[in-house]
Amino acid sequence: MINRRSLIATSFALPLLASLAFPAAAAEWPEKPIRLIVGSAAGGNADVIARVLAAEIEAKTKQKVIVENLAAASGTGATVEVSNAPADGYTWLFGTASHLVHNLALFELPVDISKTIRGAALINSAPGVLLVGKDHPAKDLASFVERAKAQPGKVIIGSGPAGTTTNILGLVFADKAGVKLEHLAFPSSPEAVRDVIAGRIDGVFDISVTALPYVAGGEVRALGVAAPRRLEQAPNVPTISEAGVKDFAAGTWNSIALPAGTPDEVVLKVNELVNGIVQSPAMKNKLQELGTQVPAPLTPAQVDAFYKAEREVWVPIVRAASQKTKQ
Repeated sequence: MINRRSLIATSFALPLLASLAFPAAAAEWPEKPIRLIVGSAAGGNADVIARVLAAEIEAKTKQKVIVENLAAASGTGATVEVSNAPADGYTWLFGTASHLVHNLALFELPVDISKTIRGAALINSAPGVLLVGKDHPAKDLASFVERAKAQPGKVIIGSGPAGTTTNILGLVFADKAGVKLEHLAFPSSPEAVRDVIAGRIDGVFDISVTALPYVAGGEVRALGVAAPRRLEQAPNVPTISEAGVKDFAAGTWNSIALPAGTPDEVVLKVNELVNGIVQSPAMKNKLQELGTQVPAPLTPAQVDAFYKAEREVWVPIVRAASQKTKQ
C-alpha cells in the first residue's frame, strides 16, 4: 500500500530521474551561437567547406555560427583553443588531416589531442592536385619528374605551412617519385598558388576544392590528381599513379571535433545535425561538385576510430618523408 509520504517522494524523484536520463543541456542544445574554429587561413579548402557547412547549420538551428580562422603555428593554435574550450557543445574544431594527424608527426604539441579532442562527425574527403603554371615547360607529370631529376633541389614546389596537407603531399610525392625538390612553405596555400600562376615557383599541390576552379579558369594546368581514380569534375586529368608515380593517392578530409569532455548526449546532437546536413542530396551534390567525396555517415565512436587509423598509417609516412628532405 502506498502512503502519502511515499507518493510525495516518488513525485519528486520522477522529474529528477527524467533529467538524468535526458540532460537539459542536450535537450535544449543549441541555445546560443556556435564557434567553428578553422586551423587554416581564409580561402583554403577547410575554410571553404567550413563556411558552406556553417550556412547550413545556421539555417537548421536558427543560431549564428561564427567561423574563426586560427591558422598560426600550422593550425596548432586551433587544436589548443578547442582542447581548452568549455565542453558544452558550443566550440567546434573543423578538424582536418593536417591538424589531427600530420602535426603529430612533425611537432611537439602543447596538448595531447588524442586525449583532449573527440570526434563528432566526418564531412568529406578531398584529393590533392599537382598544379603548374599555364606556361610551365613541363607538359605532363613525366616531364615534371624528369626535369626534377635533372636538376636536384632546383625545382621549387610551394605549399601551405609545414604540417599542412599541401606541404605533406609535396614531401611524400618527392619521396615516391625519387626526386629532390626545393620545398617553399607559404603562410597559406592560396599564396603558393598565386606564385605558381605568376611563374615564380614551379608547382604546388593544392586540394581539389580550391585547385579545380584555377584549372577551369585556365590560370594553371593540372598534371595529376592524387586519387585512386580520375575526378568526374576533371576527367582529362590523369591520376598521379597512372601518370607514372605509382601508389600515390593522398589528400585531406574534413570533420567536426569537440573538446574531449563534451557530454555524449551533446556529441550525438552535433553528430545528428552535421550528418543530416552532409547527407542531404543538395549538400552531397555541392560537395561532389567541388571535387570531394562524401562518405557514409559515421557515429562519433567511428570518427574517433577513423582518427586513430589515420594516425597509425600517416604519422610514420610523414616522419620518414620529412627526415629524407633534411638529408
